[in-house]
Amino acid sequence: MYINDNDREGLQKSFRNLTRFTSKLAKVEVEDVPTEVTGPTIYACNHRSLSDLLIAGPTFFHWGQPIRALVAASYFEHPFIGPLLRYLKCIPVQGPEAIEEAAEALHAGWSVAIMPEGRVVPRSEWAEEGVSRGHIGVGKLASQTGFPVVASGASGSELLWPRGKYLPFMRPWNRQKVVLRCEHLGVMGGMPPRDTADLIMVGVKRCVERAERETGFSR
Repeated sequence: MYINDNDREGLQKSFRNLTRFTSKLAKVEVEDVPTEVTGPTIYACNHRSLSDLLIAGPTFFHWGQPIRALVAASYFEHPFIGPLLRYLKCIPVQGPEAIEEAAEALHAGWSVAIMPEGRVVPRSEWAEEGVSRGHIGVGKLASQTGFPVVASGASGSELLWPRGKYLPFMRPWNRQKVVLRCEHLGVMGGMPPRDTADLIMVGVKRCVERAERETGFSR
């Protein structure tokens, strides 16, 4: 799928529509995309909640970037989440082929978003460090393609849609505050993929800590 003006405008329209829906559930504060971003980029974020998929709408819309997210293939079967993922041109993750598809998307002009932890992480695993260990796939993608990386971290999404709940809390009269912070890590070549993945997660952790200071969320 090669990017053109219609693809770019269509995806941005999708992000705008999702932003309108998410705004009824949460007050989302997104940091500006780093000024160093000039083209296709790998965006890596923590993953505490299914609502991270809802937060992607206002985040990507604010950034104005044509971003396709990698999401576990099983979520495409979810009656609420599945249609949304297809609407947003997400890339299903089921084996190493997903990293190859993400690399192809980057070379075609898209940016990609990946949650290196690979699943909605139980609180017991991120309560101390803020994040759990990232899978090696993000390291392979960054080191093998040479595209730059932006780390990001969200706080508050875990309260909007707690792990294990079928649907998010829908309280328009008391919307959950969600904050996302980001940091440009640049090109991360010259290291083994495992080391690259670990270094990316250090950046994600810094962003999470900054976001938590804004939400006041206590682990």
